Amino acid sequence: MLWYSFRVRRAVVVVAVFLAGCRGCKNEHPYVPYAIDGEASDADVALDAGDDASEAPPVEIPSTQAPAHASRWMLGGLDLDAPAGTVFELGVVRDFDGDGKNDAVAIVRPKAEENDLGTLVYYHAEGGTLGAPITVQTPPALGPKGATCTPKRTLSAVGRHSVWLELGVRCQTTSLRDPMRQISVWTLRTTQPRMHLSAQVIDPPGAPALSFSVNAADADGDGIDDVLLHVRAEGGDAPFEPLPRAEASLRWFDRPAGMSRDPDGPDGSLRVLAYALATRAAKAKDAPFVLGRARAVRVLWSAICGGADARLVRFFGGGPLACGTSRALEEAGLAEVRANAVLGDPLAALGALDRAQVPPATKTASRTKDAETWITQAAPIAQATQVRAVAAVPQSPRGTNPAWGALAFEPSGKLLVRTAAGVVRVDPVQGDEADASDVTAWPVNVISPDATQRFISAYDACDGISLHATFMKLDGGDITDVRLPIAPRLDAHCTSARGTPAPVVPLAWGPGGLETIVAGVPILVLGDHASILKAPLGAAPHGSARSPNGKTFAYPTSLGILVQGETKSRLVRSPDLDGTYAEQRDCTASDDGTRVACVRAGKAWVGSL
Repeated sequence: MLWYSFRVRRAVVVVAVFLAGCRGCKNEHPYVPYAIDGEASDADVALDAGDDASEAPPVEIPSTQAPAHASRWMLGGLDLDAPAGTVFELGVVRDFDGDGKNDAVAIVRPKAEENDLGTLVYYHAEGGTLGAPITVQTPPALGPKGATCTPKRTLSAVGRHSVWLELGVRCQTTSLRDPMRQISVWTLRTTQPRMHLSAQVIDPPGAPALSFSVNAADADGDGIDDVLLHVRAEGGDAPFEPLPRAEASLRWFDRPAGMSRDPDGPDGSLRVLAYALATRAAKAKDAPFVLGRARAVRVLWSAICGGADARLVRFFGGGPLACGTSRALEEAGLAEVRANAVLGDPLAALGALDRAQVPPATKTASRTKDAETWITQAAPIAQATQVRAVAAVPQSPRGTNPAWGALAFEPSGKLLVRTAAGVVRVDPVQGDEADASDVTAWPVNVISPDATQRFISAYDACDGISLHATFMKLDGGDITDVRLPIAPRLDAHCTSARGTPAPVVPLAWGPGGLETIVAGVPILVLGDHASILKAPLGAAPHGSARSPNGKTFAYPTSLGILVQGETKSRLVRSPDLDGTYAEQRDCTASDDGTRVACVRAGKAWVGSL
């Protein structure tokens, strides 16, 4: 029973730290495998796994800033001489090799080059004096080539024998994929320094800030420092809301064959957080909280393990980490599904389900069933009483570019079909079809109300941050690119130098801006700013997914055709349509939501509920 209680409490501590926004995060919070066998109170208190009450890790010693232009420095009782032609920037003193005599490490730079990142040197105590400085690390190449940059340096003693070094640059020229920082841990247990960790960090403009701390305590009791790296993410600029602070961790052990990474990191630490979100997602008061934290799990996983989109790269001089599949991503995504369903937003819940279980996330059949149950509670299944094929051939646009659909309901409930020869009116009940000569065929292209610009694409720019939308001015062809508050799918791969198209369903374009659904997310674009669309702004034009009064819309999903109104949502299904729901396009709904029509494989149909 004691074992059970410890396992529960050990995991709850990490969960409580995360849910509090990491206000108590310190270097002494290692990864804890998920091991909750029952329920426990957030008030439970216990040691984190890896904490050893009998032998606390040595206190981290931050570095001291050197006097300006000093080539000789009295630091911690040690008289340090900089290598010829250099001056000191930072230094720290500790008995790194455990022989009872203080050693020192310092960052030095050339006298005349203030923007040089600096070289890390080690002064080892030999007898009663210090030996000549040993070069540990030379300045890394960071930032865009040829850019004017200023350095930022951090140095501290960690563990019993190690130092933490973070070198970074701030440049006048921004960059999406050039590393801007290098982090490293070096062990000084012997006279020959050894690398314990090294990686470079990409800091794209507007992305959530990444920060790091390290615990270099001896985790396995072999007398040698190991490395526990904490990666924290928070903030970020528009178009996203600021990311709430969250943390993941990775551990390496110092083995005779070299540094060996615990394969459960970072997924193990993120899994604890994701399971906590899964519990809170069922409560309406907690659901908004869950949405931001679920995104934080994805951001952290992507930053560490995102392959081509990773922000932590060149580990030990090689490539990004290979992390395998992730249960944390699945559970965080499913928590997002449930939270949206609880909040009464089935469209967002369906979009979250589409993302939750795609690789690298795991896909658990029983959890998929759970998610479908949550969604159908928010949008119950409604079987169409009649599905009628339409003889008129719709002029439905091909490809992925934004376009107005070929179908539109009238306030009377009759269906209009845009064809190559004109518009046809269809009676959904009787099946009668006739030319609608009183209706002008509506355009295919999505043009602004003032006819000055066209919505031409939504796409994944392969920057690892967000999807984008592009608009073209009709009088000169100039292109405007707008970032959307939609994260790229983690399984996405660039198919061309121009990125990968994203699915688009236009809704309306009025004085308040362009209303559209991109990759299952309702978006409002006004000028060069995009935000989540909270509610329709007005009536919809012909060819929109919305009904004539703008209060109901139809959207194809893998679970059925979602017909969502102001107060009621349903997933429309029919035996005639089973297996084809995700293939439908140009879907639209009647004002009262009792009729829906779509196009599939070049043919239109209309259904009644």
